[in-house]
Amino acid sequence: MSGFSMLPDLHFTGGNAQWPDARRLPREGLAQALVESRNRTLAWLGAFGQTRKGWDVPRQYDCNPPLWTLGHIAWHAEWWCLRGVRHLEQGGIRLPVASEPSLLDGADEWFDPERIGPDERWEIALPDITRVKQYATQVLDGLLRRIALLPDDEDTTLYPFRRALHHEDVQGETVAALLQALGLAPADPAAVGPAATLSAGGTLHFPGGNFTQGWAEADGFAWPDERPAQKIYVPAFEMDAALVTNAQFLDFVEDRGYEHPSYWSAAGRQWLMTQERSAPRYWSRHAVSRSWVASRFGTERTLNPDEPVRHVSLFEAQAWCVWAGRRLPYEVEWELAATQNRGLQWGTLREWTATPYEPYLGFVAEPTDGEIIGRFGTHQAVRGVSFASPARLRHVRARTALLPEDDVSFVGFRSCAV
Repeated sequence: MSGFSMLPDLHFTGGNAQWPDARRLPREGLAQALVESRNRTLAWLGAFGQTRKGWDVPRQYDCNPPLWTLGHIAWHAEWWCLRGVRHLEQGGIRLPVASEPSLLDGADEWFDPERIGPDERWEIALPDITRVKQYATQVLDGLLRRIALLPDDEDTTLYPFRRALHHEDVQGETVAALLQALGLAPADPAAVGPAATLSAGGTLHFPGGNFTQGWAEADGFAWPDERPAQKIYVPAFEMDAALVTNAQFLDFVEDRGYEHPSYWSAAGRQWLMTQERSAPRYWSRHAVSRSWVASRFGTERTLNPDEPVRHVSLFEAQAWCVWAGRRLPYEVEWELAATQNRGLQWGTLREWTATPYEPYLGFVAEPTDGEIIGRFGTHQAVRGVSFASPARLRHVRARTALLPEDDVSFVGFRSCAV
């Protein structure tokens, strides 16, 4: 693995039991999942090699540097699970304060996303790769030791560890997106998986009605933005069973859809002017045959018409919908359709919705929810998971938030009848 060794299960040696519900993992299952998630992260990072030269990659304005990402994963888990974070009142504001120092001096200044912005992450001088790797290993070892000593499997006891697990799972996917942006192949080609094709699913009709959106269970793990559950009346709607394919999006491209301002929102037109885009990111014409090809982790492949179109911004998805006389699904429509499980094909890509990312009615923020709160009002609600996501992230209630211009993430879209 290019200098990375896979991590053993240090404290639970009873074999790899199968746990059917990732959001209700007991201590043993959680320990196994944390090790598996770290191995997954290291597998993606293995593409950068063993030396600093391989990790000093060209700046990507829509990604984080690989070394910062590894340090941030470790810092986040350490903060939540090992440092005894408590809340202090200061001027009427509750502030999170760690009772214990980090295992790595300077980690708070380097890896706390509320202290260091996206641009600064590419500019700061981080410790040597070996030291950051050692820090990540020390934190994971600390998590496993702490889990082994926990008194019970209660949700409140396991919450910080479950949160650390889900956070690393998501961060691993961002490393995969960085590899795609850089045109680098994963150290383990199996991580990419086979090309996904879609069956002709047609459309699904939903009669609508009263629906409970969000996490309404009394137990298990849920992210703060999934709570509290809210009852909503959803009018009847018709939704595509499958994601929009490359072939469907190519019709828009060849109809010169990128050149018609009427298909694009004001924000979309502004974005388009800065991008000079005439096709989705990573699409191009073959130099000889002039057929369309797509770059996949540094390899050009003939565009597969049956694959779902991916790496499209919200603006591109909206423009296609206007051109096609369709619309994006609202977030609650997507959740209702996925919950009813009536043939909705999902799990290949994350999916844009028509809904801005906002808190549910009755949401109460905690001081440690700064990253989530910071996305309210500026990001768009995204649903589903991608091929780069571990299976345990797949959940009908799970929410994601992306900036409208994001086309580096593994994201696509489906449409609804207007």
